[in-house]
Amino acid sequence: MRKRPITTAVLQPFSILRQVGFSPRYMQRLERYRSRQEKQSRVVGVLSWPDGTWCAITFHTEKFNAVTVDEGQQAAAYEDARAMIDSDFLPLLSLRWEVHA
Repeated sequence: MRKRPITTAVLQPFSILRQVGFSPRYMQRLERYRSRQEKQSRVVGVLSWPDGTWCAITFHTEKFNAVTVDEGQQAAAYEDARAMIDSDFLPLLSLRWEVHA
């Protein structure tokens, strides 16, 4: 049985975006976003799916050093990222941590 693309995301470091070949202006916007998040003790990574959909995703790591992105979160991130890309927005998402997860 073949998995749907929304549940087969790959988590990669932010640096992968530098290899993609975005315009300098686009990368500058992404770098500013990452800098703002790092000042708040957050980490920015990249989720990508086999169909080419991607998003920069912020992890709130104030209390934990490990993050799990379950299938439900992957599906929600995919739908949000796809909608943002289709509307010509940068797909910047935030994964909210919960104390009792």
